Amino acid sequence: MIDLHVHTWRCRHAVGTVFEYVAAAAERGIDTIAITDHLPLPPALIARDPGMAAYAMPVVELPAYVDEVLSARTAVSATGGPEVLLGIEADVYPGNEAFVRTMLAEHPFDVVLGSVHFVDGWAFDDPDRREGYASWDVRALWERYFDDLVSAARGGLADVIGHADLVKKFGYVPDGDLMPLYREVASAFAEAGVAVEVNTAGLRKPCAEIYPAAPLLRALNRAGVPVTVGSDAHAPAEVGSAYGEARRALLDAGYRSAVVFRSRQAEEVPL
Repeated sequence: MIDLHVHTWRCRHAVGTVFEYVAAAAERGIDTIAITDHLPLPPALIARDPGMAAYAMPVVELPAYVDEVLSARTAVSATGGPEVLLGIEADVYPGNEAFVRTMLAEHPFDVVLGSVHFVDGWAFDDPDRREGYASWDVRALWERYFDDLVSAARGGLADVIGHADLVKKFGYVPDGDLMPLYREVASAFAEAGVAVEVNTAGLRKPCAEIYPAAPLLRALNRAGVPVTVGSDAHAPAEVGSAYGEARRALLDAGYRSAVVFRSRQAEEVPL
């Protein structure tokens, strides 16, 4: 079992320490866990919207975060516990690429999740900011979101695209056939050489389904896009959540293996 997407207290909207997450992984029989707290957001963005400080660790804490994860790796390797990977989840939205590149270059990450949580500065996945959906035509929002996600994939900063259809979180889904959009996105991800995660957090959200949805996951498989698995845990009790459902979704989509990243290099593991 693998879980390549979990968050500690440092992201300001989760609970639990690195060691608590590692202990939870050991209890659940997880072989490899990646700690993937949110990369700091640009100070200028937080200055414009102080509420965004709740979405990621401050810049000054990034070195301490890295030290904590690496210390946990050393301690756990001596006791035969799960493999601990140093990961990060980066908000790769238009205009933030240079800041992300600078932050990533300073530390020896094993895996970088690239995600889009903001559209024009609006945190569309924040329950307290749902009123923003009233300003959008749902299909136009989906097209814009996936355009930004494709740009993030093509930017070369991320190894894995996180929760690829996060825009469905609150159940806002366009009418009509989405397969042309899914095929276009899958083709772009394949060309960019990124993996996509099967993220079980969607089962705990209003959309009540895994990210990405089954039709998109099948399109990704047909395009040859590799996959990882993550719980997106925000508490130690959520580590490895719904791993069985993720495995079934992958098998149903035609996958027979996933990938784990070590030092930014993908290694295939059987499902």
